[in-house]
Amino acid sequence: MMQTGLDKIYNTESDFQSDAEDLIKKMGGYVVKIHVSAYQRKGEPDLFVCYKGFFVAFECKIKDNKPTEIQKLKMNNIIRAGGIAKPVWSLREIKETLDEVSRIQQDSKS
Repeated sequence: MMQTGLDKIYNTESDFQSDAEDLIKKMGGYVVKIHVSAYQRKGEPDLFVCYKGFFVAFECKIKDNKPTEIQKLKMNNIIRAGGIAKPVWSLREIKETLDEVSRIQQDSKS
């Protein structure tokens, strides 16, 4: 059974990243996709996001892929600096993370 929407199963990380960018923009976020190249520092998360005043980084994974040790280190560095960083395997996880950021932002205003 093929899944669609927020639970779509992707065959390539680039397709997942592209749909993730679209979702983040539709939710009102600013997103920068980090392109892998000889000039890029190794291990940086795939997507850097500014959402409701918070810095969020997503490492997009497909199937059974797991973050590498350097990717884990980079995400931990972001977390230690006060940002949010996590690996994600679905658009649903991205949406849930950004929804949680919205709740945190609302709570800080009350």
